[in-house]
Amino acid sequence: MAQNDPIFDPLFVESFNTDLEQLNSPARIAITKLSSGADVFELLDDEGQFVTLFPASATPEVTAAAYKLYGQGLNRGLRAGEDLAFSKLRHLIGAAADER
Repeated sequence: MAQNDPIFDPLFVESFNTDLEQLNSPARIAITKLSSGADVFELLDDEGQFVTLFPASATPEVTAAAYKLYGQGLNRGLRAGEDLAFSKLRHLIGAAADER
């Protein structure tokens, strides 16, 4: 851990999450149990689910921006999956209509 990195304790997490909230970000952080190193924290989504490990040197602004990009990518992926599913459904409906 670099000398300027924060000490992760419940007070740090609460303060960081308050900063994220003030930035209108649904992201939250938590002390990680996934790594023995104290140089990372967990980035959580708006449902409290693990997204990724994030470096201790990250600021709330960088964390909020990264989470926003994650959300945009996730939404694009979901829309692409929905588009494919509807395309297949339209194909199946069309094939069924052609059999009549």
